[in-house]
Amino acid sequence: MTLTYQDALAYGGIAEAHPGGHVLTKKILKSEKIIPGAKVLDAGCGTGLTSLYVAKELKCTVYAVDKHPQMIQQATKRCKKEKLPINIVEASLENLPFEDESFDWIIAESSTVFTSVSKSLAEYFRVLTPNGSLLCIEMTKEDSLTKNEEDRIKKFYNIEKMFSEKDWIRAIQQAGFHKVDVLKSKTILQELQEYDMNEDKGTTSSQVKKMDRKVQNVLLDHSQLLLDYAEDLGYRVMKATKME
Repeated sequence: MTLTYQDALAYGGIAEAHPGGHVLTKKILKSEKIIPGAKVLDAGCGTGLTSLYVAKELKCTVYAVDKHPQMIQQATKRCKKEKLPINIVEASLENLPFEDESFDWIIAESSTVFTSVSKSLAEYFRVLTPNGSLLCIEMTKEDSLTKNEEDRIKKFYNIEKMFSEKDWIRAIQQAGFHKVDVLKSKTILQELQEYDMNEDKGTTSSQVKKMDRKVQNVLLDHSQLLLDYAEDLGYRVMKATKME
């Protein structure tokens, strides 16, 4: 069986795949001052790390969605262990099983790019309440990336398109959001240069060695790809609000 990058994350139990990791997530959410009791959708929840933080520390009502059965299994296990009432749903981001205007906040961490982006963004807009906000952290191509390099990256991640910052802003606006703020912008190289070993709690090399060989290989190829294009790939943290 050929494993995709998403499969490798799921079967490897990788909790912090997006640039900046959980440290960045916590900083962003704290700065937004999300009020207790807010209804939050974790779109592409993975193993549930962010969902647990939002439920436990921010005291919000959390719905966690992912389409990968293994991710759902791990998120469910994590939530049961912590005894938190998080609503975990196996579903596609392009077709969310929720009514219109259901959520005050949507958090999407390195998940939207792996979908049909226009459909997912339209769904985010649909299920947000008026004045509700979308927070997303997404892989972004820099101007230096060539077409051949872009094709290699698209093939590895099995994605339809690479997005520049302008592309992301345009796509979010086309979904109905009037204003998009870029809260943070970094290349992979800048992220590596500012990497803090004391703060990071992500996957270690020893943990990777204990994984299935196929999972190991995909994750190692991912790491090499980031090193190869450290100046040409980056990420953006963006916030968009649904105006009344």
